[in-house]
Amino acid sequence: MRKLGLLIMLITVLSLTGCIKKYQLSEQGSEVAAEYMAGLILKQDEDYKSSLPSYNELEKLKEEEVDTKEEENVSPTPTPVLEDSNVSDQNTNEKDSVADTYTLAEVTGLTDVDIKYIGYKLSEYYPEDLTNAYFSLTPREGNQLLVVSFLIENKSQDLKRIDLSKSKITYQLDINVGSIFKPLLTLLENDLQYLDISMKAGAKEEVLLIYEVSKDIDMTDINLIASKDNKTEIIKIK
Repeated sequence: MRKLGLLIMLITVLSLTGCIKKYQLSEQGSEVAAEYMAGLILKQDEDYKSSLPSYNELEKLKEEEVDTKEEENVSPTPTPVLEDSNVSDQNTNEKDSVADTYTLAEVTGLTDVDIKYIGYKLSEYYPEDLTNAYFSLTPREGNQLLVVSFLIENKSQDLKRIDLSKSKITYQLDINVGSIFKPLLTLLENDLQYLDISMKAGAKEEVLLIYEVSKDIDMTDINLIASKDNKTEIIKIK
């Protein structure tokens, strides 16, 4: 009788499969469904032990399948590209290396004044005309004087005092990039280092810097570097 009952139940289940809507099952889902149908038939068998998952376990399996599919569709998070610190430092150094340029007047700190380089000359002594000279310079043996001339102009509409006596500006003569000379200390009124004069509106005066250099030195390249604090101007002499 038991076998006959099982046979009738199997035929009933199979006859119902034609009325059921078709669902797309995964491989694991198909196995579960097959075991469920077999379980219905074998339920009455005392020797049969069901290995089917519970309802909660089935729901958990569905959720895991959905999570797996979502993970497959999620694009991997792009790895952030770190900026090369060396490139950043290089850019910063390049910006810092571009020095600001100043005029000689700006280096001195004078306002409404223009100072222009106008030329240089070599001499055995200064001044060359000693007729009315109250002061003269003579270089040591084997040396000569290099006289650098500038034109200073009062650009204002008023009488202006030009006082550089305490300015602490450095005027370095650089010959052939490396041979540095400092200007001589003189008592000349128009010595730019210690200039202290009054100028009328629009007036112009020639001022000087005098250096002592060797007669044998190569003067292919000559530059004058005027500096004060963080301001510098490089004047091309030759």
